Amino acid sequence: MWREYVVLALGALLTVTQCFELNMAQYYEMPPLFHFDNYDRCLQKVNVDAATYCFVRSEVQPNRTSAVWQAIEKVSIYNKHHFDHRQLYFGLCMHNCQSELAKLDVNSLRKFQGGNLTDNVVVNVYLNLFDAEAANRARYNNLSNICLNWRLHQRGYDLQAKSVIEYCDKRDIPGKAMLLKDDAWNLTFYVVLCVLISLATVSSLVDLVLNIRCQDRSLNNYVHYKTTPRGFGVRILITCSLARNWYRLTQKPNGKIGRDLRFLDCLKFFAMFLVIFAHTNWVIYEGAISNPQDPERLLHTPAGTLLISGSLVTVTFFVISGLLLTINWLAVVRDDASSKNHTERWGVTKYVSVFVKFNIFRYIRLAVPYGIVILLSGVYFKNTGGPLWRHIYEREQLACRKNWWANMLFINNIVGTNERCLLQGWYLAADTQSFVLSLALLMCSHRFGRWSKFIYVVTSIIFMALPAVLTYTLDYYPIFLPTPQTQKNSFIEDRQFTKFYTSFYMNFGAYFYGVLAALIYNQITMKQYKLHNLYSFQVLWFALIPAGVIWLFTAHPIYQHYFTNIPIIWGAIYAGAQRNLWAFGLAIFVVGMAGKVGWVLRKFACLPIFRILGRLTYGAFLLHLLVARMVLATVREPIFVSAGTMSAFFFYVLCVSYLSSFLLAIFVELPLSSCLKLMR
Repeated sequence: MWREYVVLALGALLTVTQCFELNMAQYYEMPPLFHFDNYDRCLQKVNVDAATYCFVRSEVQPNRTSAVWQAIEKVSIYNKHHFDHRQLYFGLCMHNCQSELAKLDVNSLRKFQGGNLTDNVVVNVYLNLFDAEAANRARYNNLSNICLNWRLHQRGYDLQAKSVIEYCDKRDIPGKAMLLKDDAWNLTFYVVLCVLISLATVSSLVDLVLNIRCQDRSLNNYVHYKTTPRGFGVRILITCSLARNWYRLTQKPNGKIGRDLRFLDCLKFFAMFLVIFAHTNWVIYEGAISNPQDPERLLHTPAGTLLISGSLVTVTFFVISGLLLTINWLAVVRDDASSKNHTERWGVTKYVSVFVKFNIFRYIRLAVPYGIVILLSGVYFKNTGGPLWRHIYEREQLACRKNWWANMLFINNIVGTNERCLLQGWYLAADTQSFVLSLALLMCSHRFGRWSKFIYVVTSIIFMALPAVLTYTLDYYPIFLPTPQTQKNSFIEDRQFTKFYTSFYMNFGAYFYGVLAALIYNQITMKQYKLHNLYSFQVLWFALIPAGVIWLFTAHPIYQHYFTNIPIIWGAIYAGAQRNLWAFGLAIFVVGMAGKVGWVLRKFACLPIFRILGRLTYGAFLLHLLVARMVLATVREPIFVSAGTMSAFFFYVLCVSYLSSFLLAIFVELPLSSCLKLMR
């Protein structure tokens, strides 16, 4: 009987809103979101001075008597699922516009003049980044506005739009482009690249010579690269050895803890797999789509709810990060307890010393590869893409040149949120802030041992309740809602993303559940509990998998709900529960798998291939959006979004991101890790 109740409950959950059906006859009354002249033909068919192609942002102005405007209003009212169809994007060849408008008289030209778009906050952020385009805007704004309004009229849309030029491309004059583009930033990147290659070459040659001179010829050549030579100087010299770093990348985890937790590599890889999928979809939205109605209709289905709830995947990384911090902290405490200089109570100096050391080592380990990727993101590449290259790729390049310092200080989830460099870097900022607070709490619980449980309980309650309280008092939407239009706008001026989703205090509860998971794992290990022999725990553990899937769909009534206000108190409660309960379940899942629960799933998660993929995840995280932007910025025409197109882009971005991450690991991450170990 209970099975029938479960089925009925699920059915009610997924049908709580009316089934939505898009009126396609009405939909096709609207002008397309994107219209691009032929980019290459524009810049090649006329002389150098006249070859100008401009990317223009426009906003349709209200006209209550127009059937087209009424269609736009009716479609755009579903703002959680649909693009804002008032916002139109044009790629205009100025020579073509001049030719088309040459036959119009002065009065006709005045009729089609809609005015400049100056009151759109999102567009103004782009204009500020492309401030070097001021001369082009002064020259072509009026022409482009009349041109696009003329074209709307010619196609039978009785509408007018305000517009503004985001940027213009002109055919390069030979000898001039390189002079402008190879500036200090580019030269710095070239120098860093040469230094890395030189260090790897020298270090590899030194390691090869040591291998040749090895007196024990009974050993295979590869054994040399797995053994640590004597002498501090020699160890420093070979830290960048390519062969040695390959073996470091593939080596098995050492010690009991390393073996117990090797499944985390699989968890990290599949979480990153989903992140790359979501971010590739976002960059596609940021570009040009010829069939926006298809992704819009998809979002009205349970599959759309699953896509929206997929943002919970970032919780996985917070839990893992909190877990690893606590395991490292406990290792330091154990080492101190077994050392000759052990004292019963640590002094303030000892706590400060450990706190500073933890943060400095973590900063160096994360910031060096992060800084190199930021440097790469700011490098000026010639536009080999097309009309969208600068809109998708150069916008980030300019933001990185302007706000790189916020990323390197890990405060980019607070500062410069409208001009983000490496948008995914918000996670590193929130994770760093959570790291600092968690380490301080662990030290407090160590110093005041009798109060440790109280500290953990109070912290958990505070950060479980905080998202609910803030959602209630600040009127946040109960879930993170990446609408098609906010994704297209790269989350600029999106309060829900900046305050609700990326702030560390909204995510700290998930991080702290990772801390608690490590403490519980430590107790289980010390007391030698056999979780895999407890039938009741195994049932609970396996039940977490379907429970997690069901939990993703609990956002369905909220996301698919339009015409009645959601009670504020219930929305706040759900906001507090959604991420925290997911993190709580994930913490139990991790503890169980560390205790060898999971049977075939654990065996699969411990396959050697995930050892490599898991270690490349940080680099893939840093690089995947750069790869996605490079790929999708080369599109000349609006693309048709389908399962096949999406899969092709996604798997390309996934593969290239991990291959690029491999190079970053071999040349930067692993040598850096070796140096840090020598410094401890």
